Amino acid sequence: MPNELVIVRHGHSEGNLVVDHGKKGDDSLFTPGFRETPGHQWRLTDEGCEQAQKSGKWIIKEIGEKFDRYYVSPFVRTRETAALLNLPDAEWRVDQRLRERDWGEISSMPRGEFKEKYQQNALIKKIDALYWRPPSGESIADVRLRVRTFFDTLHRECEGQRVIVVTHGEFMSA
Repeated sequence: MPNELVIVRHGHSEGNLVVDHGKKGDDSLFTPGFRETPGHQWRLTDEGCEQAQKSGKWIIKEIGEKFDRYYVSPFVRTRETAALLNLPDAEWRVDQRLRERDWGEISSMPRGEFKEKYQQNALIKKIDALYWRPPSGESIADVRLRVRTFFDTLHRECEGQRVIVVTHGEFMSA
């Protein structure tokens, strides 16, 4: 395994903004434009850009500016975060295994609509969150399999190295 492993979650994104408002009962940001944009294309908000820049400065100051390996999810918000970390001479390797959990049919759907349209699925989510799959999506247990194969790669290829990864919250949770 690497001697040092730094894992960074992407900055605040358009999807985070919309979902945050939805959690407060405001579904007005679930516009047709948002709902028709695939989640992998969601960009960082201004706040997310600032978070990424601050994180990069902190990493350079507290951890160091040079790593042996740089990995990033293929999603736009993670690639933007990686670039805004501003790590000198970073050559980012895009790795599909680092992508966000696939939320399937509900990725850009307000919670109330999900509970109304998929009543049985919403019940299963309450009962067994680890193995619950959104319609046409992945369970957190499914994501864990990707995490495992990624860590197997680190174990094989990055012995004694310094590695930085930019990914998503659900990947980190898994």
